[in-house]
Amino acid sequence: MKSLYSIGFVLCFLCAFWHPKNIASEQVIISKHDTHINLLGKIDWLIEAKSLQLSDIQNLQDWQSSFMPNQINQEQSLWGKFKIVFDNPAEEQYFLTIGNPQLDYVDVFLLDEKDRILGSYLMGSNQDYSKRAFKYRTFITPISAEQQTVTVFIRINDDGPLVFPVNLDRQSSLVEREQFLLAIIGFISGGLTLLACYFLITYIFMRSPVRFWFALSSAAFLLLFLNTKGVLGQITGITAYISNLSCALLGLLLLTSAKVTFAILERVPTVWRYALYSFGFITLGMAFSSDSALQITFSTLMAAISGTLIGLLGFFYHKPDKKTVNLVGLLGLAFITISGFGQVSLFLSGMPLTQQISLIFTVLIMLGIMIIALAIEAHDRVLTYRHNMQQQLAIKDLQHFYDLFRNSAEGLYTSNLDGQLISVNPAMCSLFGYLDETEMLREIYNAAQFYSNPQDRAVMLGEIHKSGKVISKEIKGVRKDGSEFWFSISCQIKREDDKEYLFGSISDVTERKLSNISLEYLATHDSLTGVYNRSEFERRLQSGLHKAQNHKNDLTLLYMDLDQFKVVNDTCGHKAGDLLIKQITQKLDAVVMEKGILARLGGAEFGVLLEGDNAQMAYLLANKLLNAVQEFRFIWENRIFTLSISIGQVPWQPNINSPEQLLSMADSACYLAKERGRNQVHTYAAQDKHMQRYECEISWVSHINYAFENDSFELYYQHYQALSKRVEGHHYEILLRMRDQEGNIVRPVTFLPAAERYNLTGNIDRWVVENYFCWLANNPQHNAELMRVSINLSGHSLADKELKLFVLSAFEKYKIPYTKVCFEITEGMAILKMDETLEFINTFHKLGCLFALDNFGNGFSSYNYLKNLPVDQIKIDGSFVKGILVDPIDMAMVNSIKDVAKAMGIETVAEFVESTEIMVELGKMGVDFAQGYGVAKPHALADFTQHR
Repeated sequence: MKSLYSIGFVLCFLCAFWHPKNIASEQVIISKHDTHINLLGKIDWLIEAKSLQLSDIQNLQDWQSSFMPNQINQEQSLWGKFKIVFDNPAEEQYFLTIGNPQLDYVDVFLLDEKDRILGSYLMGSNQDYSKRAFKYRTFITPISAEQQTVTVFIRINDDGPLVFPVNLDRQSSLVEREQFLLAIIGFISGGLTLLACYFLITYIFMRSPVRFWFALSSAAFLLLFLNTKGVLGQITGITAYISNLSCALLGLLLLTSAKVTFAILERVPTVWRYALYSFGFITLGMAFSSDSALQITFSTLMAAISGTLIGLLGFFYHKPDKKTVNLVGLLGLAFITISGFGQVSLFLSGMPLTQQISLIFTVLIMLGIMIIALAIEAHDRVLTYRHNMQQQLAIKDLQHFYDLFRNSAEGLYTSNLDGQLISVNPAMCSLFGYLDETEMLREIYNAAQFYSNPQDRAVMLGEIHKSGKVISKEIKGVRKDGSEFWFSISCQIKREDDKEYLFGSISDVTERKLSNISLEYLATHDSLTGVYNRSEFERRLQSGLHKAQNHKNDLTLLYMDLDQFKVVNDTCGHKAGDLLIKQITQKLDAVVMEKGILARLGGAEFGVLLEGDNAQMAYLLANKLLNAVQEFRFIWENRIFTLSISIGQVPWQPNINSPEQLLSMADSACYLAKERGRNQVHTYAAQDKHMQRYECEISWVSHINYAFENDSFELYYQHYQALSKRVEGHHYEILLRMRDQEGNIVRPVTFLPAAERYNLTGNIDRWVVENYFCWLANNPQHNAELMRVSINLSGHSLADKELKLFVLSAFEKYKIPYTKVCFEITEGMAILKMDETLEFINTFHKLGCLFALDNFGNGFSSYNYLKNLPVDQIKIDGSFVKGILVDPIDMAMVNSIKDVAKAMGIETVAEFVESTEIMVELGKMGVDFAQGYGVAKPHALADFTQHR
C-alpha cells in the first residue's frame, strides 16, 4: 500500500541524505544556554522487525543518519538513538517532544551511562491516553538534567508515512512555545466557531440553504483542524481513531462543500452533483479502513478531484448577475487549495512543518474561508434582488388576476372556514339572483345559505381537508327567490396571513344534471363505465342461482381480469387508466350485448352472467371477448398499448348455493388462466389437478398464517456424524416443523412450497433465526458446547436486504458467535440468484459464518457454479447417497463430488444416510460428515439430548 505515495517519496528522496554509520550515535551536548534544539538531524535511525526489543537493538551496529518515510512496513519498527550530554546542567528540567499526534505507537527509553534504564514511556495514539507521562496532544517525555549523560532510544510503529518533528526543550521554552501554539489554535478555533454560529443564526432568520451548509462546513473544518492538531484527542482522551476521524471529517467537509457549491451555482447538471457527493461518501467510507496510508492517499485524491471539479463548475455554471460571486468564491477556494495541498505535499515528502510555515498555511486557509463567506453574502444579496423583482412582477400578476376575477363567466367567491363571505364576483351575484356584490355580501351571512341542504357544505369541507381540494362536485343550491338548482363547485383551502380561506368557483349545471341518469341508475351502475356495479351484479347473480336451483335453468359465470392494466395505470397515471377502463368496457359491452349481464367487479375485473341458451354458448362468447381485447389498441400521448384478458369460466352445478361461492370458483379459474400464460379461457373443474393444487396452496397459506399468529411452528434438530476425524461438541442441523389445528406435526415439505410461492419464506426464516438464537441465548451451557449449527435459508431470503439486517441484528441481540453458525442454501436458488447469494455470503463470511450448499449434484451445472460460490461445505444430494452400495453410478457420482470438494478445500456432508453400512462406506471414501436416520433421527429442540 505504501507504493501509493511514490510521488511524495520522490520528493523525500530528493530532500534526504543517506549516510551509513557503524559507530555509536552522535552526542547532543546541551549547555545551560540551550533552550530549544531540533533533534531530527541528530538522531541515528534503524529499521528492524517489530518483534525486536530494546536489548536486541542495543547490540546492533547498522544505524543510519536518516530514513525514508516509505521504508517501514507493518511488520517493522523504526528505532532512533541519540545521546544527550548536559554541560553545566541547568536547574530546569528538559522535555523531549515528538510532534505528530497521529503516530500509532511511540515508545521512549532513557538509559544512563551504564546502559541502565532510567525510564520508559509507552505512548502513541493506540496506547492508553491516561498512561502518558503528560496528558497532552503530542508525545512529551521528561528528561532530567541530573544525569550528565542520557542515551535515548525511540521506537515508532505506524502504518502511515513516518513524518514527525523531534525537539528537546527546556521547561520554560516548551511552555512558552506551547502557549503560543495554543493561542494560535484558540484564535483559529474561535474564528471558525464565530463564523459557523453567525451563518447558522442567519440561516434561521433568512432560511438560506447556503448559509446552513456553510455553517456545517465551518464546523467540520474546525473539528478537522482540532483533530489533526491532537486537541480533540486531548479533550476526549480517545486517540486511537485520530486518522479515522480526520478522514470522516474530511468526507463530511467535502459533502457540505458540495452543498455550498450547488447552492451558489445554478444549472449544474445532475451528473456533476452526484460526482461531488460520491467523492464525499467515498472519503467517509475510507474512515472505516484500518490503513492510515490508504486513508491519506484516497482522502488527498478525493479532495484534489473535488477542488478541481468545484473550480471548473464555478467557472462554467453561473448566471451573469452572479459572476462576481463566483470569482470571489473561486479566489477563496484557491487560497484553501494552495494551503491544503502545500501541507499535504510537504507531509508526503517527509518534511515536518515548522511553526512558521504551519502558521502561514493556516492563515491562508482562514483567509480563503473568509473570502468564501463574503461570496455567500454577495450570493444572498443577488437572491434578495431577484426576490424583489419577482415581488414586483407578482403585484402586476395580482392586478391581472383581479381583472380576471371580476370578468369571469363563472361565479367566484372567497370565504373563511366558518362560512363568512369575504369577496364575490358579478357572475356569482347573477347566479344566485342578487343585483351586485354589496347586496350579496350584506344578505348572505354564511356560505351555507348557498346549499339546499346546509349539511352539504360541512361534507364538502371534510372532503377538502382529506384530499386538499374538491373538483366539480355537484350540489343542489338555492337562489335568493327560494328556487332550487344544481351547481358544480370546485374548492380548495389556501393559507394567507396565517389564516385559512376557502376559494371556490361555481357554475350552473341544472340542465345537464336533470338529463343525467336517475338515482336508481347511479345505485346499480358503475359511475366510470356505465355498466352494472358489483353489488347489482351479485344481486342478479343471486336471482340467477335461485332460478337455476328451482327451474333447472342453465347458468354460466365468466370472470375476467385485464392483464396489462397496471402497466398503463403506473406509467401513464390514473387518468389514462380510467380512460382505458371506459374504452375496454365499450368493447366488452359490444360483444356481450343482450346475451348476458356485464358488470365491473373491481379495478380491472369484469363479470358476465349468462343464463338459459346463452349459458351454453359461454365458451364461444369468452373467446370473442378474448379476440376483442386482443385487437383493441389503447393510445395515450402517442404511446400505443396492446392488451389481453384472462377469463375464468364456471358453469353452475347443483352443489353451488351462493354467489360468493360461484365468484370464488370463477376467480380461481381466472387465476389459473393467468398462471398458464394469460390471454386464455380456463374452465373450472373440481377434478383439475392444477385447480386442486391452487386451492390446496391457498389452504396452506391460511395454515401458515395461523401458525404465525398462534406460534405453532416448532424447531427440531438432527445430529451430524464426523467420519474422518473426531469432532468435539454438538454438531447438528436445525429443522422446522408445524403443528396443524388438530395438533399434528406437519413436515416442511408439505407447507414450504406454498410458502415459497406466496413469498412467506422470508417470514419463516426470520422466525427460525429469532427463536433458535433466543433458545441458544437461554441455554448458555449448550451454547458453550456447540461446535456448529446449520440453519437453512430460502433462496428468496438471499435477495431480501431487510432480512440480512434482521439476521445481523439477531447475532448482536443474542450475542451468538458468528463462527458457530453455518447457513445452508440450496444449489438451485443460489444459481438463480447468484449476485444476491454472493453478496449475502460475503457479508457474513467476513464476520466468521460458514456456508453450505445443499442438495449438491442435482443441478445441471453444479461443478461450473461451484467455482464461483465461496462455500465451506457441500451436502451431497441424498438421491446419490442412498444407492452407493448397489449402484456403481451413484458410487461414482459421490466419489466425483467428494474429489472436487477436496481439491477445493471444501467439507462434504452426505445426506440420507440410512444405514451403518452406507456410513462405513462413506467413511472409506473420505466423506467428512454423514447425516440421516442411520446417524440420528430429528428430535424436538425443546427436548434436546445428545445423539451421537
